[in-house]
Amino acid sequence: MPSTHTTPLERYLAEQADLTPVERFAVAHDAGTAPDAGIWQDRIPLTRPQPGQQYAFDVNLDTCTGCKACVTACHNVNGLDEGESFRTVGLLKGATPAKAGLPAQPFQQTVTAACHHCVDPACLAGCPTNAYEKDLVTGIVAHIEGRCLGCGYCTWTCPYEVPQFNSARGVVRKCDMCSDRLSEGQDPGCVSACPNGAITITVVDTAAHSREVKGHTLVPTAPPSDITVPTTTYRSDWGLPDGLTAAGTAPGGGGRSHEPLVAMLVLTQASAGAFVLDAVLSRHHRSTLALGLVLGLAGLTASILHLGRPERAWRAMNGIRHSWLSREVATLGLFTALASAAVVTGWRVPAIAAAVAGVAGVACSAMLYVATRRPSWGASLTGVRFLLGSVVGGAAVALTTGGGHAAAMVLVAGLAAKLAWESSVVLRPFPLPAIGRARYALGAAAMVVALSAPGAALALVALVAVLAGEMIERTRFFVDASWTGMPGPKT
Repeated sequence: MPSTHTTPLERYLAEQADLTPVERFAVAHDAGTAPDAGIWQDRIPLTRPQPGQQYAFDVNLDTCTGCKACVTACHNVNGLDEGESFRTVGLLKGATPAKAGLPAQPFQQTVTAACHHCVDPACLAGCPTNAYEKDLVTGIVAHIEGRCLGCGYCTWTCPYEVPQFNSARGVVRKCDMCSDRLSEGQDPGCVSACPNGAITITVVDTAAHSREVKGHTLVPTAPPSDITVPTTTYRSDWGLPDGLTAAGTAPGGGGRSHEPLVAMLVLTQASAGAFVLDAVLSRHHRSTLALGLVLGLAGLTASILHLGRPERAWRAMNGIRHSWLSREVATLGLFTALASAAVVTGWRVPAIAAAVAGVAGVACSAMLYVATRRPSWGASLTGVRFLLGSVVGGAAVALTTGGGHAAAMVLVAGLAAKLAWESSVVLRPFPLPAIGRARYALGAAAMVVALSAPGAALALVALVAVLAGEMIERTRFFVDASWTGMPGPKT
């Protein structure tokens, strides 16, 4: 027999769902409990946004206790899967300054956060399938699950790491400010559940708000608001001391390795490099082009394994006007078609065209990561990685297919430059020293082989060593790239 007991949170949500803000004011007015003067304030606006305005979250940090009632309500109201929530509660920690002879005192501040429904949402701009829409009236940024192919790119482009990948469903999901409730005059779940009224919905003027947030952050440790112009406002009458840090985070590290993307980047760059080097050396060596094509096809095939819904990979070019991921797919697809034509026909023109398309594909791959604005994926860091990766990969392919002294010299010079750059520019050592040593050992082995005028078998060993070393380096590229968009652990 089902239980008839309800929790206090469930009862509170039920009470909030009974009446709209206007109706609650009417009841208070009839009962004589409404204020005689001043403004009646509810947790959501009484009117919809006007042109140039949009809805936004407003958070009073002074009344947020970190109880996570908002997290629980978000989970229940939206029917989310186990362990999934569109709202999180993080923690800032530090100390108050010493003054008047009193020593500094420990300080902590809980921070509730969800989607900030940005004026210029990066999730929308980066999505290759147009799975995001920003409502023209409310300003709410919604994710359309049916269009999502599960690439997860929006989890990188959003500086606040709001969209979360649901591995069971193979798609990304996020907060939509309970737009269905708002349209009926009801509070979003998190707003209704907060026992202290710390979360409310307000209307902001987007132009004025964009000017106000310039040069600021939402809260300490958060990314610059200039990136996407988030509309959430965090207030504190008490003020926050300087020097706060986020608890439970590892800035700059702790990301996933993304093995399919590691393979895709290394192999497609080696493939493009092989075609470019063949064109530069004027060899037109068909076996070089054929091996390059095989590596490129293998890389593109591996990339499909990264998708939560690989059967929808055909949607990946829908956002070509604004998404670097769509442009990467388009240019690498063109490169593969031209490379195939060059190998099948033996003609030089499609081979040269493939080299040009390969350069464009590598550039789009680089911009895909640069566009996320993550510090370790900056233009100079990513550009050097991908450029030198293409050089050494292409040279190793050429060496394997009889490229001779010229290919060997390009490989040795490229590896020497890349290994020297990695040891001096990349800031932190490898998390596992043995793996770091293996990366340099593989590079050194490939250079020794290249200098020894190798036969076909040893040249193949050099190719394997180069590709294995590049995959180790590219794994680090992903693992080191994580940053925490808002304070506290993602729990």
